[in-house]
Amino acid sequence: MSITKDLGLLDSEWAVYNFLLKSKISNITEISKGTNLNRVSVYKALNKLSKIGLVNEVMEAKKRLFEPANPKLLNKIVANKKKELITAEKEIINLEKIYNKISKDVKATIHVGTESVKAIWEDILKDSHKNDEWLIIGAPKSADILAGYFKEFNKVRARKKVKMKIIYNKDAKELINERKRQPLTKVRVMPGEYITPVSLEIINNKVLIVFYEPKIMAFVIESRESAKSFKQYFDLLWKIAK
Repeated sequence: MSITKDLGLLDSEWAVYNFLLKSKISNITEISKGTNLNRVSVYKALNKLSKIGLVNEVMEAKKRLFEPANPKLLNKIVANKKKELITAEKEIINLEKIYNKISKDVKATIHVGTESVKAIWEDILKDSHKNDEWLIIGAPKSADILAGYFKEFNKVRARKKVKMKIIYNKDAKELINERKRQPLTKVRVMPGEYITPVSLEIINNKVLIVFYEPKIMAFVIESRESAKSFKQYFDLLWKIAK
């Protein structure tokens, strides 16, 4: 019956209550026979029905008997269930708003392999505009495995008038000298012996964490707020870099 779902009752619990409505008062054995349920199932059903007030236990001549509560109580139970449902629906709406905000504001993807990482760089460059700034922190020496690719990539970047500022690791001397000769490019070196095996790149609303060893891969975060925070971090490092 659909009412069992509205009340949050199992079929066995409804069967016990329905039987008691007809018998008025019964013991465990009578309920078991009348509902074709084993005694364990009857005990479980009675326990649930007692908790929600649909069944009362009485003692007669030292015997445990059970009688049903007035069916009018079902209206109250249904009303409470409806209130719970409304509350749950409101909570679901709030959760959906949070989910949609997160989904809208933040997108994260992983790109594994040289060609996949090249593709994400090229897509970003394609969507970039004149005077956009591509900020890079901690470009490692291991990045020189793509020196030939970067040379051609930066030619395209220069034609699009996209600026680049790079804070290199101290061990990337060859790359540093190469980049200094490129147009629209400013280069500084990470202070002290600070060396990172990854590079952090920020452009527009995207943040890339690029690993060059043991395998090239990039973790890309698309979020305006995240990009803003990392840009502030870059600006701080840029001031102390040489």
